[in-house]
Amino acid sequence: MANMGFSQLDDTELPAPAVLPPPAGGVVKRSKTADSERIAKLIDAVATKVPDERVAQCLTSTKPCITASVKALRIVVPIYVKVYKAIWQVYSKLPINVCSMLIGLVLAFFGGTYVASLAALSAFQQFGWNKVQVELQVVWEQLKLVQQANEEDNMMDEDGDGVADVDQIAANELAQRKIEMAMKSITEPARLQRAFGALFSAYLAVLATLRLEFARTTAFALSIVEMVSLTVLRAVLPAVTAALGQELAHWAKTIIETSLFFVAIIFAWLIQTIISAFYSGLRGGKMFADALIQELIDRDLLDKVPFVQKPFDPDESYLDEVIGYAVAAAGFSFQLFNGFQVPFPLDILFLPLTILEWFLKIQISWTSSPGTMQV
Repeated sequence: MANMGFSQLDDTELPAPAVLPPPAGGVVKRSKTADSERIAKLIDAVATKVPDERVAQCLTSTKPCITASVKALRIVVPIYVKVYKAIWQVYSKLPINVCSMLIGLVLAFFGGTYVASLAALSAFQQFGWNKVQVELQVVWEQLKLVQQANEEDNMMDEDGDGVADVDQIAANELAQRKIEMAMKSITEPARLQRAFGALFSAYLAVLATLRLEFARTTAFALSIVEMVSLTVLRAVLPAVTAALGQELAHWAKTIIETSLFFVAIIFAWLIQTIISAFYSGLRGGKMFADALIQELIDRDLLDKVPFVQKPFDPDESYLDEVIGYAVAAAGFSFQLFNGFQVPFPLDILFLPLTILEWFLKIQISWTSSPGTMQV
């Protein structure tokens, strides 16, 4: 695990990032509201091209929310990238036993909270982690070129009036300009296309593996819905129908069944979380104990540990079991008493992983079987 960094490419070496020429015309300073206005214009441009009028109206009505979210992501994502890079640099320099100890602690203390994410990581390793890393590196390098070109394009003032050109053009023209800018900045479109295809194929393979692994969870939720749906409908349907009114009464049954499905899925995943937390606690505790004992042996420190038989025999000693079960109990208790939520400030550090966890759970639950929602 200590050498899971991006591997060197063999016959598909990436070229060094291209150095783009300086923008033509003058360079201007942009106002704080320029980014918001430009994002809003891009949303308007997309809304005009969407064939479905309802989707276009949704984009237009949620434009302030989308604009704020994009601006927040542009601030937050670079911070997370820097933090994770620093953590990875420290982790990659640690001895293999220390790395195994850390992985064991993660499994013991967070195995239930991030059950789907950890299972996805394991599946990615089985489907060729090195290949996935190479494709991710290709995508990352090309995206950096697009980002660099976009920053330079935002500062261009070809007419020399002191206002950036991107702030003076219409929404459709801005969208077309950004598309052309991205296409020009990408140096290897064919390689990028293959990388996206390979990553998508790997994702589908991982998703299929997760669906099989957690099929019992969704089946359990559907069984709950099947058993209680009739009783719930008899009790709640009249009230919901009256609340919706005559014009929306035909939606009552669908709303109740969908809500019931959501509740059942949440309950099923809670049961799965408890089971996974218990199992991952035992697994992580054993990994931590084995790595700790091996590290003590390598440093000739095990003979100095009291109450340990000399010479140490792992088949005769209970030291690894005592350490492993203690870590497992501590990890499971930590998750249980925290409601399988990550406490502050670790919740901020693990926020991207939490988002990924919910995304994977939704994907697994929604695609586990045809007609999942037909309850």
